[in-house]
Amino acid sequence: MPEYLYHQLERQLRQKISSGQFACFSKLPSVRELCRDSKLSKSTVLAAYARLEADGLIEAKAKSGYYVCQHQDPEKPQLSTPATSSPQSLPMLITRTQLILDIMQRGAAFDLLSNSAPQPHNQQLRKALSRALRNQSSDQQLYYDQPQGDKKLRLQLANCINQGGGHLSAADLIITSGCQHSLLLALMATTEPGDLVAIESPGFYGALQLLEALGRKVLEIPSSATDGISPDALQLATEHWDIKALLISPNFATPTGSCMPQDNKRRVLALAQQKNFAIIEDDIYAELHFSLQRPRSLYSYDQSGCVLLCSSLAKTLSRDLRLGWIAAGKYHDKILGLKVATCMANSISQQQGVALFIGEGGLDKHLKLRRQQLHSQKQQLQSLISQYLPMAKSASQPQGGVVLWLELQENINSLELYRRARAQGLTITPGSIFSAQDTYQNFLRLSFAHCWTPQRIEAIKTLAKLIEDY
Repeated sequence: MPEYLYHQLERQLRQKISSGQFACFSKLPSVRELCRDSKLSKSTVLAAYARLEADGLIEAKAKSGYYVCQHQDPEKPQLSTPATSSPQSLPMLITRTQLILDIMQRGAAFDLLSNSAPQPHNQQLRKALSRALRNQSSDQQLYYDQPQGDKKLRLQLANCINQGGGHLSAADLIITSGCQHSLLLALMATTEPGDLVAIESPGFYGALQLLEALGRKVLEIPSSATDGISPDALQLATEHWDIKALLISPNFATPTGSCMPQDNKRRVLALAQQKNFAIIEDDIYAELHFSLQRPRSLYSYDQSGCVLLCSSLAKTLSRDLRLGWIAAGKYHDKILGLKVATCMANSISQQQGVALFIGEGGLDKHLKLRRQQLHSQKQQLQSLISQYLPMAKSASQPQGGVVLWLELQENINSLELYRRARAQGLTITPGSIFSAQDTYQNFLRLSFAHCWTPQRIEAIKTLAKLIEDY
């Protein structure tokens, strides 16, 4: 039987897909590009693509092109989910700052590639920010903004937050200089130096940095990579220790991507009310859900004022927007005084620009697209792990956010792996920085915040080689 040109092209494309040169969920060359590069007719290229599509290897997306489908080896077992953590139940001080500074200075906290080229930015946002700056009066340029922040922005944010449950008003919000600033104010308002703060384990390294800087002690609570902090373990801890605050990310926490079930959220809230400790809720990833409905915050269930809701636009819109907020419950007035003491006020034009952007529907449109991108990029990362990191023991299966938690073999020290990767121009996030204890040495936090370009796929391959050579 003669082999036609479309058979030859089909075979070449199959080989590139099976070898990983065309990774799962990556976009294939357009019909026009393939015609030009292979010097074949349009009908030949379309015939090859049609045969691959019929076999389920690729799929056509309207007005977008052809993409590689996820392909799993039925003989290969799927990765399990990491086991629930088991940190030591002892208060500790923290020392992790130098490594975190090194990662941040390389501009790669959520990217394997150090100082990679920026992705195209949201043009509608840029226009709204420019318009607000042009419309700014001379009085606004000469005076500080009101301490609580721009009222129009607070109103827009309250409407967005309430979509996830609750009845928050503009008066309940205080604008801050980012989520980290919100967490700082919350810790300062609810605790004193030497106080004990409970945190999920593994936990956000930025929170650990704050506790270190403020001289607070940390108590790490066992947590699941699926369901987050264990209410049973937290209750047991309250029977042995005088916990003043719980710092927690209930929805798509970093580094695991876990999301607390609603019943667990209610149990934790009831425990805080019973034991009289504050809950500092980091809600920064909640809008990046892959389901139809945003998960509810702990704040939305609270009637007592013990929950301080902290968030920002850094993960959902732009990290360059140093705009966050805090809904502080019964600590509102104290937080307002601390805000003035720590940063005085925020940029008026930036707040007004963001308010315009949200009011014109820009944020809703952006989030809809962003969630789709992140879901696809997460699936592609899981496929890349399966394809290039077969030595991995387990990986979390987040249903939102931008990260997953990867467990390697026990003999691998991810801190040493970080140094070796750094020499190759890569930046990984070692598991040890997500704890005050000497734990998670064989874990990595991997991010799917960026699209999987050929350069990033090569970075995964390089990382796999480093692990093999370890």
